[in-house]
Amino acid sequence: MERAGILIQVPSIVWQLAPIFLYAETHYRFKYFFSFLRKKEPEILADAPHRLEPNTTLPILVLVKDAHLYPVALNGITLHIRAGNSIVHKMNLLNSTLEINQKLWWHIFEIPVTGLTGNIECDVLFELNDGRQKRFYHNDNYKTSSRKNLNVSISPTPLPRFKNLNFGECHSHSSYTDDQVEYGSPLGASVRLGKSLGLSFFCATDHSYDLDDEVDNYLLNDPNLPKWKSFQKEVDELNSAHDDFAVIRGEEVTSRNSSGQNVHLLLLGNKNFINGKGDGAEQWLKTRSEHALGEIFDILESHSITYAAHPREPVSILQRLLLGRGKWQERDFDGDKLSGIQFANGQTSAGFNDGYRIWIKALLQGKHLFTMAGNDAHGNFNRFRQIGIPFLKIREMDRQLFGKMRTGVFLESISENGILQTLRSGKSIISDGPVVNLSVESSPFHLSSIGCSYAGTKHTILLEVRTSTEYGTIEYVKVFKGIIGGHETEILCEKKLGYEWDRKFFLEISEECYIRAESWTSPADAADRQAHFCMTNPVWFTVRDKHQRDK
Repeated sequence: MERAGILIQVPSIVWQLAPIFLYAETHYRFKYFFSFLRKKEPEILADAPHRLEPNTTLPILVLVKDAHLYPVALNGITLHIRAGNSIVHKMNLLNSTLEINQKLWWHIFEIPVTGLTGNIECDVLFELNDGRQKRFYHNDNYKTSSRKNLNVSISPTPLPRFKNLNFGECHSHSSYTDDQVEYGSPLGASVRLGKSLGLSFFCATDHSYDLDDEVDNYLLNDPNLPKWKSFQKEVDELNSAHDDFAVIRGEEVTSRNSSGQNVHLLLLGNKNFINGKGDGAEQWLKTRSEHALGEIFDILESHSITYAAHPREPVSILQRLLLGRGKWQERDFDGDKLSGIQFANGQTSAGFNDGYRIWIKALLQGKHLFTMAGNDAHGNFNRFRQIGIPFLKIREMDRQLFGKMRTGVFLESISENGILQTLRSGKSIISDGPVVNLSVESSPFHLSSIGCSYAGTKHTILLEVRTSTEYGTIEYVKVFKGIIGGHETEILCEKKLGYEWDRKFFLEISEECYIRAESWTSPADAADRQAHFCMTNPVWFTVRDKHQRDK
């Protein structure tokens, strides 16, 4: 049944159950339901990166949504930048009135901020005219929103990194998500703001149940998949236009776990669309997804890679009952077609800790299951605005921001295929601040040994750790050794190490095992007073073969 035939029957409580982290779509309402948020204006909002690399301009993103329904004239956009108690910049971003009547209009204003470091506040004032009267809004025009300033941290130092270590956002959503309550950021805007954050790539992983809609009607599915085809074309165009940044095509597919519950699977690099509508609230009380996890693995393109998306995040009772949602179970990680696990999802919460535990258990079983970090970001570079109480209130939070948790890949040049190959081989780390590298002496893999496999019983390992004043000094760094079929033990621990630290240590093995490293920083001297982490994927060792081999 198509959405148009069933959505009027869906109680609004469904939207209370779903995590809705995109920019808020406020023009839709269920038939016969009142919407306090709805008004005869397009949605208008400003966004900015939550952090800025040094010596770069500040991109201010302005979006206007649904002006094809409610045309508007922007008479002016004024920006005030405050540092401390002083206004340090005031500028008018428009030279003349701008008439907007598109479904989605966006523009990035490049703001010079030379000489500024630390936290700044940006206040974007819109003056609009809808033909009846003038109105003024600060930062967005949502009813009930705070309209508070955008906070940007201008770092005095670049992201900590090693040579040829490139960072990316590996779980994000774009404007190809567009439905009753939410919409995302355009791909081109994410490229520009991603660069300002210090990133070199991002993975666009919109929900499968959004990518099969008609272009101009999110209430209807289109079997010809025009949105999916447009998405593929735009990714190709963006990658052709940038040699220092890559967009990784992907999809977040709803599928059935071993208990028949709906879970999310990230597919990267796939060009053939895979259906998954189970928890999309498209058919009331019909929550069975088209495919089980194993069925998806069987029909994947050979070059695609797969990750369990936020596999252990808490699921409420109502989500389980009405949307059929569940968690990834330990038996769902069996088999050899799952590439990895994305338990780092924008916050170090219970889901992070439980996902970490599941990952270690899988490694000890001998599974070459790699970890990857993302934020499940839906636009939201500075804070996310969401439908809080349908259709009565906007909710705002400062977590799950684009680029907050990052995946670092070791490779010499940026390309979509190169990043996919590097992720597939596990030559990567996850971080929200510091960075760690492990190298086996005399290794032919000169960038890093993370993700590689080695034979022999005696090895010399180089451990390197880097952080910055933005993220604080190294509180501790640990190296763990895991015996396949056995336990994981801590074989090295160093504390209170400053901002840079290197050490060589000797490793002797007598059975199949791996080592991995992680580091946390001190919250006491971090700019945000928060602890920050880095975790490496494993380096694998075996004594069965005298020759080194790469996995």
